[in-house]
Amino acid sequence: MSDIFISYKREDEVRVARLVQALQKVGLDPWWDRGLPGGENWRENIQSALSKAKVVIVAWTNESVGPAGDFVRDEAAQAKARGALIPVLLENVRPPLGFGEVQAINLARWNGAAGDPDFKDLAAAVRAKLEGREAPPARGPSTRLFRRVFYGGVLSALGAGAIAFGMNALSMQDQVCRVSFGQPAISDACGTLGLGNAPTREERIAWAGREAGSCDALRAHVERYPNGAYRSQAADLVAAARSHRAEAFSPAPRQAQGYVRQSEAAFATEALAQADARTRAQADAETTLCTPRDEFERLAGAQVTPGRFDCRQSSRGGYVCSVDYTALCNIETRPIVERCS
Repeated sequence: MSDIFISYKREDEVRVARLVQALQKVGLDPWWDRGLPGGENWRENIQSALSKAKVVIVAWTNESVGPAGDFVRDEAAQAKARGALIPVLLENVRPPLGFGEVQAINLARWNGAAGDPDFKDLAAAVRAKLEGREAPPARGPSTRLFRRVFYGGVLSALGAGAIAFGMNALSMQDQVCRVSFGQPAISDACGTLGLGNAPTREERIAWAGREAGSCDALRAHVERYPNGAYRSQAADLVAAARSHRAEAFSPAPRQAQGYVRQSEAAFATEALAQADARTRAQADAETTLCTPRDEFERLAGAQVTPGRFDCRQSSRGGYVCSVDYTALCNIETRPIVERCS
C-alpha cells in the first residue's frame, strides 16, 4: 500500500484525478479510494490506508470544507495529529477551524502541469515528509511574483522609465516602492504593476480595514488575495494565534433524529397513545438525544417534531404507539476563540 494518501470529497474526483496523474508523472505513487477492490469493506480499507500513510494530502474545496465534508475533516485531523498532513487548496476556500495554521499549497489556479511552481512545491513537500525532512520553503509564490514583475515591466514600457524600473533587481524595486514620500500612491502603483511585493490599493485598504485580532479576518484576506503582499504576514499571525474558551455561552443549535418505542401502558384511544408518544419523545430528546457533549455546552430546551407514528392495538386492550421524530436541540456553548494579535 502507498505511503501517500489523498483525502478528498467525492464531488471533487475529477480534479483529484488530475492531481493523482501529475504526482505519478513525477515519480510519486499516491493512494486514493477510487482504486478500492470491489466487495471489500470500503471504510475499513480507507482507515487502514490512512493509518499507514506517511503523507496525507488533503484537498480543501467548497465541498470538503462544507457540512458534508465530515470524513475529509476527520481524516485531516488524524493526519495532523501525527504530523503527516499536507493540505492543498483546489479552490480558494478557507480551511476549516483548526487547520488554518497549517500552510496550504494553493492549486486553485493550477492547470494540471507538473512543471507548475506551486505543484513543484507540493511534490517537494511530499518527498521531504517521506524522507523525514522539513519541507523546503515554498517557491511557487515568489516564482509567480518574479514572472509578474518581469512581464509587468515589459508591458509598461510605454510609461516613462518603466523599462529601466522593470529591469532593476527586486531589492531595488522594493526600495523604490517603499520610499517615504509620495505614499501611498507610489506603493499602489507598484502593486498594480506587480512590482516590489507591494499590495494593490484594494488589498492595502482591505488589510487596514480588517477586524483587529480576528484570525478569521486574516484567513478571509488570504482567501481573497491568495498571492497578495500580506500573505506571509497573515500566515505568521495565524500560526502564532492563541486560543481560549469564551466566557459567555452562545447559541449553537443542532438537529438530530430520534425514535421512541411503543409504551408498555395502553390507552383507550389512538389519539391518547400518540399524545403519550409525543411526550416520551420530548423527554427522550431532552435527556438523551440532545445531551450536551461536554462541560462547555448546556441545553436550553428542545423542540420535537413528530414524524411517522406506528400505532397498534395492544393484546392487553387499548392502543400503543411508537414514533420517529426530529429534535431541534437548543444547545448553547462556550466556543474556542482564537486571537491573532
